[in-house]
Amino acid sequence: MERNEFIKSLGLGVAMVCTGACFSACGKKSDSPEPSKPNGGGVPTGTTASVDLNTQLLTVGASVVVNGILFIRTAAGNTTTSFAATQAACPHQGGALSFIQASNYIQCGLHNSRYTTTGSILAQPNDGGTTSALKVYPLTVSANMLTATA
Repeated sequence: MERNEFIKSLGLGVAMVCTGACFSACGKKSDSPEPSKPNGGGVPTGTTASVDLNTQLLTVGASVVVNGILFIRTAAGNTTTSFAATQAACPHQGGALSFIQASNYIQCGLHNSRYTTTGSILAQPNDGGTTSALKVYPLTVSANMLTATA
């Protein structure tokens, strides 16, 4: 092989390596939660939040966020089966979650991920990333106080 051919092939090899490294560095956005959201938007274990059923969640479809927990009234009555409690931040990138009563689902304000009130995924984020199911918290009702515990 002549020196001129060797230099050309060496240059082509270096260009290929650089191009491959560039493409691998330009991947899609991370699918994992942001580092500032170590629980994927959930609240720390042991956290509790309460809602006064005499003043809040009076109608079916009403929702409120307390201590990072989204409370939703899903049915009439004051038993635990009439409510749902999920994390209030989206596990994808921590966007605020809201209950959309007309469609009966929970939606992220950042990338429109959608979830059921039982935490299942209905639609992935519209930014090309992926999300995970919502954390759902157990509920208790005592003296018109609804309490969720993470």
